[in-house]
Parts: sequence; C-alpha cells; structure tokens
Amino acid sequence: MKTFAIVAAETGVPEAGAGDTTQQQGSPYTMFIMMGLIFVVFYFLLIRPQRKKEKDRQAQRLEMLKALKKSDHIMTIGGIHGIVASVGEDEVTIKVDEKADVRIRMSRDAISKVIGAAEESGGEKKLGDGPETNN
Repeated sequence: MKTFAIVAAETGVPEAGAGDTTQQQGSPYTMFIMMGLIFVVFYFLLIRPQRKKEKDRQAQRLEMLKALKKSDHIMTIGGIHGIVASVGEDEVTIKVDEKADVRIRMSRDAISKVIGAAEESGGEKKLGDGPETNN
C-alpha cells in the first residue's frame, strides 16, 4: 500500500480516503444523445420495416376482398370453408353444404383468404388422378 501512496503522490492522484475525490464526468446531454441514437437505429431496423409489411398486407387483403366474386372458394377467419353464393357491398353469402343447401351470410371482413378448388377438397388425390401401380 505504501508503494501505491508514493506513486499516487508523485503523479498527483489523490489517495484513497482523501477529501478531494472529484472525478471528471461527461456532459449530461451525452446520455440523451446516445439514447436518441439507439432509438433511431431501432426505428430504422425494426419499427419502420414492420409497419411497411403491415401496410402491404392490408393493401393485399383489400385487393382480395374487392376482387371477390361468385363461386370463389373461400375460408373465413373462423375456419369455415365455403363457396361464395352472392356478393353484396358489405356482406357475402357463402354456401357451406350443397346437398342441404346451407348458406351463411357474413361480413366481407370475416373472409380470411380465397383458396383454390384443390385446397377446398383437402388436396387429396382422387382415384384416377395419377398413375396407379399394381403390385
């Protein structure tokens, strides 16, 4: 400890426990500037691209709903699959079961996506659709 005290006295560094222990601190504005820079980086790397994706997704959904027409195979947000029977301004009537002629009237906003006829049937191969192998 004596060695440290001698070196400290020669270099002008105050000893531990001495009355003059002031340290040089940076400006308080430096912290605010650094926080601002971090926020700007987060904005350009995370927030802005996410907002752009969301706007694109909404635009695609509006286009899909505008292009909706009779006999489109659709799926609702509740998971109900059906065929569009009629399209109104704000409402759509879908045919859920053709044999029993079950129809559901719902809002256009309740339509999740338009799907193809192959996806509607479950995408399963029917007999005679492909090459058969008899072993």
